[in-house]
Amino acid sequence: MNPKESTASQYQIARLTGVSPTTVSRALANHPRISEATKAAVSAAAKKIGYRPDPQISLLKAQIRRSRVSPSGSTLGFITSAPLLTEERNPWNEFYYGAKEHAEELGYNLDLIWRNEPGMTTRKFNGILRARGIRGVIINPLSDAMGHISMDFSCLAAATVGHPFAKPHLSHASAWHLQCISLALRKILKHGYKRIGYAIFPHTDRYASFSISSRFLLYQSTIPEKQRLPLLVHPQEKRAPSRRQFAAWYGKHRPEVILCSGPDVPRWIRELGLKVPQDVAYANLFVHDKESGESGIYEPSRLIGACAVDLVVEQLQQNRFGVPANPKSVLVEGEWVEGKTL
Repeated sequence: MNPKESTASQYQIARLTGVSPTTVSRALANHPRISEATKAAVSAAAKKIGYRPDPQISLLKAQIRRSRVSPSGSTLGFITSAPLLTEERNPWNEFYYGAKEHAEELGYNLDLIWRNEPGMTTRKFNGILRARGIRGVIINPLSDAMGHISMDFSCLAAATVGHPFAKPHLSHASAWHLQCISLALRKILKHGYKRIGYAIFPHTDRYASFSISSRFLLYQSTIPEKQRLPLLVHPQEKRAPSRRQFAAWYGKHRPEVILCSGPDVPRWIRELGLKVPQDVAYANLFVHDKESGESGIYEPSRLIGACAVDLVVEQLQQNRFGVPANPKSVLVEGEWVEGKTL
């Protein structure tokens, strides 16, 4: 193998550009279905990291493509517990768009199905899947991180995206939340902050199987007691904190920097008249837009959606249906965005 390819891979290019590895491969091969803008972005990223393909591997890939039986016309289902907002940029929407793009690259159609549509029953829902000939499904996050979904999985290949379900226990693709919080802590400490406030909402931590709070509490156990600040709310609290709770917590403990997730804490900081980062800095574990100016972690949601498709297609190709005895987990690393809030 070319030494360049072993260190600079198409997966690195995928992370830099925010598209799937398959899209990277097709862009590098000048595939006609890939837009010129995507090809240009992939080419620039490849040049930046010094990527150069191995000709022997390229030949092998071409042989595999020629021998592959096309699944053209087959349909996968993308199941969501709430209707997607087509113009809003958030992880749940991005999961769908990433899955759709990758499914089409592999020759599959992807039907969007609203599980909780008014009048929808489990029997009716299972009938819809059978009528459309859907044998593989990707399931978007549920409104309750510890919830479950009622479906007949006996004839389905399935994977969840965003987080694992409490029931049934299916294969899933998600961000590697432990890596995300660990990376955020390293960057915050590198900036010189010592008194770190934890303001992650409980439902967010439940989606991450409590890996976020676990990692933060481990960090707190390694620092002097005077630097340890109480958490805004306990991770197992059922309700999200209010602005009043946040204001009281901040006023009492005065953290130098706050670890948060989502838009609420940054909005409350502004509403309290605090200047960022002069009065208080913050890092957001869920930066949705790299150009927003926020410091924190960007999760490649479209890549995660594509990985969920790969999990389902693998099951289909191996004729494995039903709830697996040993589900697989694909964890995708988050990316640090320097921003201006530290």
